Amino acid sequence: MTRAARYFARAEFAIDWPIQFLVGVIGVLLTFFEGSLALWSLFYGATPLLSLVFLYWMMVQYENFVPVFLVFVIGLISDILFSDILGGRATAYVLAFYYVGFRRTKILQGDFMQTWFDFALVVTGVMLFQLLIFSLLNFAIPAVTPILFQIGSTLILFPMGYLLLFTLASLVEKVRMLS
Repeated sequence: MTRAARYFARAEFAIDWPIQFLVGVIGVLLTFFEGSLALWSLFYGATPLLSLVFLYWMMVQYENFVPVFLVFVIGLISDILFSDILGGRATAYVLAFYYVGFRRTKILQGDFMQTWFDFALVVTGVMLFQLLIFSLLNFAIPAVTPILFQIGSTLILFPMGYLLLFTLASLVEKVRMLS
């Protein structure tokens, strides 16, 4: 065996951090895209949580590629971008991470309606947590209509995002099988 062959025989090619970095970049880009949607008059102030759709799908399908630190960073960037209470959405995303981790086997065994229902619980929990934090810090309850609109628009866009992500994952898997 040559020297180079021995070196590559010892090398570990099954590391997760490059894919975790890619997941983080995609999550941050989706967060920026959410911010750009806030400029549209339709979504002004209540953009759908596309980064949460992506993180939910990744947490269910590929749990090894989504560490809790990554979820927190994406939530923190979202807090900074949307001028939310610093750490509010990040903490809600971390709680959603642990909820999905706890329910992952049930979600994978269920049908799409069960997946959608669990996602509805996650989105509602994230929004209620943010509402609770805002209310406790400001001693006031904000308007509920934009919150309900944000939950509704996120739930309406979830099947399209889930299907798009599932199709992309299938395409990548086919390309990987061919090479």
